[in-house]
Amino acid sequence: MIKFFRKNRQKSLTENKFSKYLIYAIGEIILVVIGILIALQVNNWNEESKKETIRDSYIIALQTDLTADIDLLERQIAGYDIEISKDLALSRRLSSTIANADTIKKIARYEYLPYFDPSNELNLSTFNVLIATGNLGLLDKDFAKKIQEHHAYQLTNLKGIDFNLKMAANLGVEYSQEYPLNSPYNAINGQIMASFWEQIDKNKLKIDLNATLTGKIFALKAANYFRTVLLEKTKKLITEIDKKIIEN
Repeated sequence: MIKFFRKNRQKSLTENKFSKYLIYAIGEIILVVIGILIALQVNNWNEESKKETIRDSYIIALQTDLTADIDLLERQIAGYDIEISKDLALSRRLSSTIANADTIKKIARYEYLPYFDPSNELNLSTFNVLIATGNLGLLDKDFAKKIQEHHAYQLTNLKGIDFNLKMAANLGVEYSQEYPLNSPYNAINGQIMASFWEQIDKNKLKIDLNATLTGKIFALKAANYFRTVLLEKTKKLITEIDKKIIEN
């Protein structure tokens, strides 16, 4: 079409038909402008398509991270529930009306361990990438706000759990430095270690065992409370993400 206008424009110029020349020139300009506008529109469509592809990939990645969080939280909760159950059983025995100094010494020497799994992490990589790249704006505002609020709760959750676990761990370290644990990894065993327990200060042992056992039970229960609430929030958010994926 442009060739047609150009050819006739040149012909009009040769024949000194200026009005026709002007018409063909204007027509050629209009075609060029239309071509540019079409090209820009196609480019905009391509850019929008790229943004939608990137946005969808982030949503799927968030879904993957949160699904992994659910599995992780369920395993953490189950693991702590087992540990809490064992420690509560010790607590009941120590609190029994028939408990005595020998009960405390037996539990401290052969049964109680202040150890627990201190692992406390979540899958935050996708959100961190969204923030680092500035691509959070690719998500619609309401959805982005929900993601931000969930991430903020995740960080608060991790911080609260870490605080309680650290306190319990410190009590456990202090206890294990005072009293040798029933562990195959002890460097000293046998009669020398037995003599330690024969000369133990029973009142001090009672106080120290109560402190570390109480601290451990409290910390693990608090961690499981935080994790249970987070687990439910995560499941709800995944339900919304599932809907978002279907809509897209």
